[in-house]
Amino acid sequence: MNRNYLIAAISLAAAVGCTSRTNDLPWLTKIDQALNTGDFDYSLKEAAKYVEKYPDSCEGWSALGWATAKTDDLDRAQECFDKCLKINPQWDNAYVGKGVTYRKAGDLDNARKSYLEAVRIVPDNAEAYSSLLVIEVMEGDNKKAVEYGQKAWALRQDLASIPANLAVAYHFLGDIARRDQYYKHAERLGYHRLQTLKDIFDGKVSIDDQ
Repeated sequence: MNRNYLIAAISLAAAVGCTSRTNDLPWLTKIDQALNTGDFDYSLKEAAKYVEKYPDSCEGWSALGWATAKTDDLDRAQECFDKCLKINPQWDNAYVGKGVTYRKAGDLDNARKSYLEAVRIVPDNAEAYSSLLVIEVMEGDNKKAVEYGQKAWALRQDLASIPANLAVAYHFLGDIARRDQYYKHAERLGYHRLQTLKDIFDGKVSIDDQ
């Protein structure tokens, strides 16, 4: 695949890691749900409030990192993820988040390293495998991308971004039947950027448009 295709539009990991020690899980869960449904203004505002109230919460800093990454404030997002990891170096999804910021900045090598660190910490991190899929698609190894995507799908079938990413991988692999199968899964799970997927399939969206 030519790297001029937009992959950065595909949603990746959630804000909450695989384990949680949060001071206010219901609040953090609402922030996470807002991220997954594309309500980034709400997630940014609430995550900022959360870390103000709980400044020692790695979960809170990770959530704020995700919210700022989704709004393309990449330097601020990196700072938030680093604060999270200073509190808890084993918070796997902060590494996924750091990978997203690297990827959006075009640093695919460090993005891959961050995703692999998340997998090292938690081998069953589905979001990390789905994120690795994106890197492989961007670098043209669509077969490996599908392998990562299938690992992610086997681990989690409730996160809409995983079948969305798989649909893209199968598209560039040339397997249109499976592309459409996973597109339907993404649609069923409420993926909020279905038009972006269609534009990628039609070759209408480039990385310059992100």
